[in-house]
Amino acid sequence: MNLDKVKKLNIPTGPGSYQYYNKASTIIYVGKAANLRSRVLSYWRESSDLAPDKRQMLAEIREIKWVETDTEIEALLLEANLVKKYQPKYNVMLKDDKRYAYIKISLEDQWPRVFLTREIDKQGKYFGPFLSAESVKEVLKIIRYIWPFRSCSTLPRRACLYYRIGKCPGMCQYPIDHSEYLKTVSEITSFLEGRRREVERNLKLEIRKLESSANRTEMEENKLAMLNYRLFSLEKVLANSRILTVGEKYAADVIELAKTLNLPKIPQRIEGYDISNIFGKEAVGSMVVFAAGEPEKNEYRKFKIKGLTAQGIRLKADDTGMLKEILERRFHNDWPRPDLIIVDGGKGQLNACLSILKKLKLDIPIIAVSKGEGLRSAHAPDKIFFPGMRTPLLLPLASPSLHIIKRVRDEAHRFAIGFHRQRRSKNWLNK
Repeated sequence: MNLDKVKKLNIPTGPGSYQYYNKASTIIYVGKAANLRSRVLSYWRESSDLAPDKRQMLAEIREIKWVETDTEIEALLLEANLVKKYQPKYNVMLKDDKRYAYIKISLEDQWPRVFLTREIDKQGKYFGPFLSAESVKEVLKIIRYIWPFRSCSTLPRRACLYYRIGKCPGMCQYPIDHSEYLKTVSEITSFLEGRRREVERNLKLEIRKLESSANRTEMEENKLAMLNYRLFSLEKVLANSRILTVGEKYAADVIELAKTLNLPKIPQRIEGYDISNIFGKEAVGSMVVFAAGEPEKNEYRKFKIKGLTAQGIRLKADDTGMLKEILERRFHNDWPRPDLIIVDGGKGQLNACLSILKKLKLDIPIIAVSKGEGLRSAHAPDKIFFPGMRTPLLLPLASPSLHIIKRVRDEAHRFAIGFHRQRRSKNWLNK
């Protein structure tokens, strides 16, 4: 399929799940979106910037189908249920299995828990896989607005904060109706299975039944109020909840970054670089890659610092010399070209990398980012250095542009330190 054919499809603009089929009418990918039409079209509009596996997926697509949902949370749940049912190959290929998250209901417990997990055993009921743990946390948060439930691994002696704010029944300290709690768990289960309409119908039936009673007891009055609140929450909270925000936020951050840095285009591929060593020993470098604001770990690269350029010229054993080495080695490989380079450091690191780009005649936007002196906390001001500018840019902590810059910088730092420690441990064992 091409962009013109996709445009002719009557894809709606609301939330839902979309499915890609190959020529054998097999589902090869399942996705979800707040705006189905915009999300599906984005694959073809930005195809030149897609990773090789995604480009391969596009070449196999012969048909596109979709299922509309009323809310974004239902789109997420539908996506997870379809992935579990059909096991599309590109959902498996494009993500690392270790990142999958599930919602578990521990039916084996007297008072079943509802919680996030990455481990699956033979007990309980599972929903997923979800590709984002943050999305799962948001789903559980939303569910808790509607149904109070237990999440603690061990019942404490006294009721916790969740009970005090009305988000847990408090069975650890107070006597509650066991059958009523199991009924709540059953409603949560039905909702996670995508049967929201059924849950609503049952709630309305219970409400009408209680309202028709002429002489309601105080307990029935309380139950009626609780059911009305639950129905109201189910309709209003879901409609106003945003849960597909992780990937969307990352993509939006990249757009804001392009505006802030005045880039010629939105950086679909961002590469981050860092160095790790102790007094020049076991020196290593890292290259991390972010696509559409999210890490592409299969594109990461590690470098053992050799101290020589590709032409055999020895470099200084400092961070600037090491950065020059790994950047020069990087561009002697046939890897996709980045739209933006982010290095951990200040003017020195920036100028070192600029010298390599100029030498190789590469016109690629590049910035360096460093912390304020003596500050390593999350609240330390980050300084962003641009080529040709004397003073660095200081972005507010809430800036989306700063968020994506820091994610790339911190990931490059983490990856470099991990490789350095691995090298040190290996050499220590070999002594």
